[in-house]
Amino acid sequence: MGSTYSLQIPRPQKGSLPHLCQLTFIASGDLFGDLVQLSIDKFSLGRFTSHTWSGCPDGYMQIEEVSRTHNPGYWCGTAWGHNIFYSETAAVTLTLRLFNLTAPEPHPHQPSLLTPQDTILLRLGYKFLRKETAIMRYGRPSRPSYRGEELPNTFCDKIFENCDERNCKIQSPNYPGLYPRNLTCHFYIRQTRVPGGKVALVSVLQRNPHLMYIKDRNAPHLTRERKLEVGPACHSLHDYLVVYDGNTTRAPQLAKVCKGGTVLSALTASGPDLLLLFRSSPFDFPFQDSPRRRTFGFELDVEVEFVEQQSTAYVRRGGKCEYRATSQGQRSGYVQAAAHSLLPNTTCTWQLWAGMSEVVWLYFLHFRHVQHNEMPPPARCPTTFTIVDGGGRYSNGSLILGRFCKQEKLPRVCGGVHAPGPYAAPCSPHESYISTLPGMTLSLRYAAGTAPAHVEFLARYEFVDTRQWGDPTPGGGPCDRTFTVRPDRLFASPRDVFLFGRGGSQKLRCVYTFKVGSEQRVALRILRSRMGPDCATLLRNSSRRYECHHNNTNSVFNPTTKVTEKLWDGLEITRACLCNVSDSAPFNLVSYTSTLTLTFNIPTMTPAEDYNHYFFEGEYSVVGAEGLECGSGRLQGTYGNFTVGSGRGDYCDPLPRLITAPDASFLFMRVRGFEAREDNCQVASRINVFAAGSSTPLASVCPQRRDVFTNIFSSGWDQYDFTFQDRTLEDELAWLNTSWISPSANTSITTTTTTTTTTTTTTTTTTTTRSNEDMWKDDYGSSRDLVVEWVGNYSGKFLVTWVALWRPLRPASLTATRDPCPHSCGDIGACLPRELWCDGIAHCPTGADEGASACGLLAALPWVYLVAAGALLLSLVGLFLAVVIHRRHLATQQAVVAAATAAVNNGTGWKSGRQDLLLPPDPGPDPEPDAW
Repeated sequence: MGSTYSLQIPRPQKGSLPHLCQLTFIASGDLFGDLVQLSIDKFSLGRFTSHTWSGCPDGYMQIEEVSRTHNPGYWCGTAWGHNIFYSETAAVTLTLRLFNLTAPEPHPHQPSLLTPQDTILLRLGYKFLRKETAIMRYGRPSRPSYRGEELPNTFCDKIFENCDERNCKIQSPNYPGLYPRNLTCHFYIRQTRVPGGKVALVSVLQRNPHLMYIKDRNAPHLTRERKLEVGPACHSLHDYLVVYDGNTTRAPQLAKVCKGGTVLSALTASGPDLLLLFRSSPFDFPFQDSPRRRTFGFELDVEVEFVEQQSTAYVRRGGKCEYRATSQGQRSGYVQAAAHSLLPNTTCTWQLWAGMSEVVWLYFLHFRHVQHNEMPPPARCPTTFTIVDGGGRYSNGSLILGRFCKQEKLPRVCGGVHAPGPYAAPCSPHESYISTLPGMTLSLRYAAGTAPAHVEFLARYEFVDTRQWGDPTPGGGPCDRTFTVRPDRLFASPRDVFLFGRGGSQKLRCVYTFKVGSEQRVALRILRSRMGPDCATLLRNSSRRYECHHNNTNSVFNPTTKVTEKLWDGLEITRACLCNVSDSAPFNLVSYTSTLTLTFNIPTMTPAEDYNHYFFEGEYSVVGAEGLECGSGRLQGTYGNFTVGSGRGDYCDPLPRLITAPDASFLFMRVRGFEAREDNCQVASRINVFAAGSSTPLASVCPQRRDVFTNIFSSGWDQYDFTFQDRTLEDELAWLNTSWISPSANTSITTTTTTTTTTTTTTTTTTTTRSNEDMWKDDYGSSRDLVVEWVGNYSGKFLVTWVALWRPLRPASLTATRDPCPHSCGDIGACLPRELWCDGIAHCPTGADEGASACGLLAALPWVYLVAAGALLLSLVGLFLAVVIHRRHLATQQAVVAAATAAVNNGTGWKSGRQDLLLPPDPGPDPEPDAW
């Protein structure tokens, strides 16, 4: 084993004819090998006249394997080139039969290789090989070749199953050596394991040009052609390979090939079955086309591709290559050329039918003409691809958008759509095809089938809904719409992909205006909405308002859906901001006026975003408001009050109010209730106070009927810059509250609670601070005007008062001594107008403007108390005078009595001259009864 041995058979003498010689070579196995290799070095046996009938009239050579049933063919004539035979089994018999000793006829293109003096009939070398070393046939041990299962009672028929998991190799008999003559081999390829919803497409191909050679001519080495012959060029009298699209020879024939020396492009069945038929002629001579060739026959690879059963890459067997897609099914899909081979004169059509308010958008992800160089060059325009605007007929208004035949002419390709990550680019209209009619048709015609050339393309189609609800807004943008009383009363965001990032737009802003009669209101209902993955709708309990919450802190790029309303000229209030709304919890709102605006705003979009990322759907209706005269709701002046709230039949009090600050003044507002936070107010209503033009409340008040007040200032009050340049003046005014002398970084909201008992009155003032970042979120947050809005349905009326305040300006000179704020509320550091000072109404939170220090003691007391105090004082004075007079009279009487008593007791017995004789004498004390 491993050594090559030679033997030589001489030409017999004429007298020994007919001559028979049999040589049997047996590989004994193990160390002696498993296979037999025969190398024909020299061969000259009679004449070769035909491939089919009586081709060897003078004699022939046959090679048989003992264990294989076969009607062997015949070799005769003169050998040329490198001819090697490899056995499939361990025993080979070579038989030589000679009938005549005629010299072989020379080939017309080559002189005779033998002369009559040649005495050698056959010279060959033989060698025994181990099966493990035959890697070209059996593959490497790490990846063995699966050569199929032999069918019983056949010589070379085989079946291959489930080649998606096997290294299937379809080989000619005795590959890689000479294949026997008079062969008819069937190779059945079948895929039985197919995933659900898929179709298996079986292909055969060979990418290595050295592994494909089917002999077809007697002397092809003279031209050295390295190409396959197809169809009629492969004469049926010679060797050839036929590929059938099915499992029988009655199936459509995909290709008939011969020759080789080049690659074989994939021949793909339209299903899970493929049949290869290999046939060799009965007669031949051992003649190779090149002395450098070391392989004979062919080896083909098998590949299996699974495609969607409903895709256009698959044409059902027996059916037409026609596809139709409508917008009533999927809104988008892919169109691709058939992934399997097609027969000559096949035309594939793809019809895309849109609705009446729709157009078709088509763009190619890739497109290429594939020329099979191993095949004969096809005629001009072997494939013709056409794009038609409309239903496919060139008449009736249809327009040809493009026709492509030559290899160098390609349709528009949008290759950046599926680029990874941030490199993805939108497909713009000039890179794609857009129909003007509600339909588009594609057609691809293969004049010579797919064997010589084919087209590979993948295109995406989409039915674009150009419909927009409502009427176009005069002078507005492409998606600005106006709604009046319509029968449908439905509305939604646009679904036109060209308005979004995937259609090439970078931003979108649509304004929807709802207008009804002057005595009507708009009831809005948002059923569903979504504004990207980073936006959420929050119903804040502190304000009972719908707000948008974004993960992105840069509000410039945050998408929103805002509902706004213009109650006063030049001023718009935001009713709600929406992001995501589900149909299980729709959003409802009734307008204050007859006009309501919804703004759908997307500042920036990526190329992958469209109407599936940003959308809303809703409906609107009309609510009657006949006979309601509530005024404009615009208030102004240095001070005032109004009530807010709701009740049965009350429509005006819940409406917003605008309080306009006088020039150079701020507004100080007192609202009955305490500042609401997320968890401290159980009432279903709020009193929200905004800076005019802002969508974020300065304060949200939880209304209360008890004596609890929230103090609110206009925006910018704490940011007002006030510093003294005159230190003396600053010292003189040091009694003023320093909270307004130095600027603050926050806005203060003061809550005052007043509790009254029978003996004492106690006032408690607390100040809560809101971050300045929350107060200045809007561009219009610097307005000093205030808007008051009642939210909710809590029944009750609540008083709101306001007063115009200011802070002193900087002194014009250092010598100024006049008090810049003669009427000051020290507790809030503000200056009141003169006419509000001591007017009988407390405007400062603690009532300092009506106190004794401001207006005097008597002025600070009510007149009832003054009258009572006066009456009490007069009574006390009268009582005092009566007591004084009475005491004086009593003292006089006591003096007279004392003088009379002194006169009676005088020692001379005479009465005193000072005795009042008009008074009776004092009888003196009664004598004691026992005295003598």
